Amino acid sequence: MKKNILMILVAMTLMTACEKNNEKTVTMESIHKEEGIPVKVKIIEKEEFVKSLNFSARLSGNRQSAASAMIGGRIEKINVEVGDLVEKDSILMEFPKDAPAAQFKQAKSAFELAKKTYERMKNLYEIGGISKQELDQTKTQYDVSAANWDAAQQMLKVRAPISGYVSNISVRETDGVHAETVLAIISQTEKMKARVWVTEDEICEIQKGMTAKALWKDAILQGKVVEVAMSMDRTHNAFPVDLIFSNPKNLCKSGVIADIQISTYENPEAFVLARKTVLEDDKGKFVYKVNSLQAKKTYVQTGEQNGNIEIINGLQIGDKVIVEGLNLISEKEKVKIIK
Repeated sequence: MKKNILMILVAMTLMTACEKNNEKTVTMESIHKEEGIPVKVKIIEKEEFVKSLNFSARLSGNRQSAASAMIGGRIEKINVEVGDLVEKDSILMEFPKDAPAAQFKQAKSAFELAKKTYERMKNLYEIGGISKQELDQTKTQYDVSAANWDAAQQMLKVRAPISGYVSNISVRETDGVHAETVLAIISQTEKMKARVWVTEDEICEIQKGMTAKALWKDAILQGKVVEVAMSMDRTHNAFPVDLIFSNPKNLCKSGVIADIQISTYENPEAFVLARKTVLEDDKGKFVYKVNSLQAKKTYVQTGEQNGNIEIINGLQIGDKVIVEGLNLISEKEKVKIIK
């Protein structure tokens, strides 16, 4: 008897719960029917749409040259620091005059002797003591000695190959170096250059003259594509693309790794929607607009994509396109716009 009573109570409890659930469902449906399904909308207006390809690349001065040692030996003096602006042929570093490789003392002695000899022979020629041929031979020896003396002096001084900023110094005073060792880098950084490597698919989208950006920390450099390869580089299995960027006030440093964006498509007055907003059926792609507080199915023609979608036909300025609540609505469903 007690068991039967317990079963009756459980059954009554289940029936009450089902009735409450049905009451809730009916209440929510009635609210939606009366007030409309809550949705969020985007009011269509013109905005910029840019499609880009993204890479990483090292930036360097548009013109960059290395200053190298002409001889081996000890660095006696460094006249510049990283960041200094130097003129072409200004002296960056110096070797000591006793550097064996320069043969400085020998060249100086030979020059001084040749100079005295030439001056003496010139005086003899003027009084008829020697022939013109003998004077010319002495002059030739003097010229050769002068050139050797000048070369010896030049070897002791490391000069800037171009005008620009000292972007790197690889030695310190008293360091010993070998001939042809790169001692410093001079860069012209009012413009920066970069090379990116692109795939077969990407190369078809890139053309010379396209706009680009280089982003490094807080700096944004504006630039463009200046060279697009016509054939693949077999070493990289990719196509090289060269870019130039303006670098006002030297915001960006030579040698840094920057994010490169090449704009392959730009529309400054586009209609743009998020991808999830654009749906598709057998007839094509569509969106839901709000028209007289009803959802209206509107077919659209799409263009490029960059995470969002460019709408090139089917919408007008001021249209209210539903962007949230899409899973609850259908054609001519009553809706309520919420903020």
